[in-house]
Amino acid sequence: MRRKKSVAILMIALIQVIFFSCAKKGLPASNNNVSPKDTLSFSSQVYISGQEGYNTFRIPAIIKTNDGGLLAFTEGRVNNSADFGDIKILVKKSMDNGKTWSASELVAQNSNLQAGNPSPVVDNTDPNYPQGRIFLFYCTGNNTQANVTNLVGVREVWYTTSTDNGATWSAPTNITLQVHHPYQPTFNPAYTDTLKWTAYATGPGHALQLTQGAHTGRMVVPINHGIYSSKTNYAAAFYSDDHGVSFLLSPDVPFQSDETTATELQNGGVLLNSRDQYLGSHERILSYDVSGNLDGTTKWQTGFNTYLPDPVCEGSMINYTTTAGKQVLLFSNPVSPDLSRNQLGVRQSFDWGKTWTSPVILNGGPAAYSDLVILPLGHIGVLYESNNYGAITFISFQYNQVPGE
Repeated sequence: MRRKKSVAILMIALIQVIFFSCAKKGLPASNNNVSPKDTLSFSSQVYISGQEGYNTFRIPAIIKTNDGGLLAFTEGRVNNSADFGDIKILVKKSMDNGKTWSASELVAQNSNLQAGNPSPVVDNTDPNYPQGRIFLFYCTGNNTQANVTNLVGVREVWYTTSTDNGATWSAPTNITLQVHHPYQPTFNPAYTDTLKWTAYATGPGHALQLTQGAHTGRMVVPINHGIYSSKTNYAAAFYSDDHGVSFLLSPDVPFQSDETTATELQNGGVLLNSRDQYLGSHERILSYDVSGNLDGTTKWQTGFNTYLPDPVCEGSMINYTTTAGKQVLLFSNPVSPDLSRNQLGVRQSFDWGKTWTSPVILNGGPAAYSDLVILPLGHIGVLYESNNYGAITFISFQYNQVPGE
């Protein structure tokens, strides 16, 4: 009995020593004081090539919906991985910030031909839709890009909308004659524009709605298009000030350029960030319209950006407000030093895109096209092509992982 009592006294004394020792060192005395795990940093596969009846999934786009969900769009390429063929646009939804995803839903198609380059945006300023209305802009095609470039085939431009956060979608609306200069009279007698634009792509990746300045509420969709006479492409944008009733085109940026992403500058200006497909700079092309007019009254201020190496691949740019209220821009693309499509990285800019930090590398393996989305509690999401186009993957990470000033 005395032995048991002595052991008990020794155990109590030992616990007291551990407690006071921990307190002296500033360590937690019990699990009750341990910081909770960061449950918003994770990775999930959204689309896996070879599944769901599709050979390959490519060209991701993502937006946050007004019910707190995420919509992840992709091209579902039915028969092979080629850029032209039987290609549908699909969407999946997540209601837990990207951890789990719904089954795929078909959003847009072009019979057994091409529908692609998804570019979604939420219109939050239409009084007829106080809960918001989602626009998905996209393109269709009836021939390969090489043939369309030679006026054999045509690209058309469409949108579909959702008023229930992506549960259902409207019949598609053709806006080709408003945002394109097509020349293909044998396909459509109205397609006789003498400017003879050829190839055409919306985005890909999310589009933009301006939140400040003279054009608050304007939807801006970055594009690039081909010109028959020069056989090359230029970036531009189209926009709507009346919630999709009508659209206008901006002037082209002055540099030959390709796939383009857009963000809002201070006071409602617009910045386009484009892929250099033709000029061999291996740097991103940035174009500024500080007024946001987009009508030619303010010319694009365009140049290469030495802080953004370009592996000749699409990238994504988005506005972000820090917890301290600071406005920054984020940009994602492959950042491998050999300019291959490897090492998904995210950088930030504190001066509206003039300079950029070094990147945080989120995946050291194969990575190509991507799209950014803002998540709760200081987190950022990236939907991107991974595993040598074997999957569309979603990563959520803390903003403070991105190198600062």
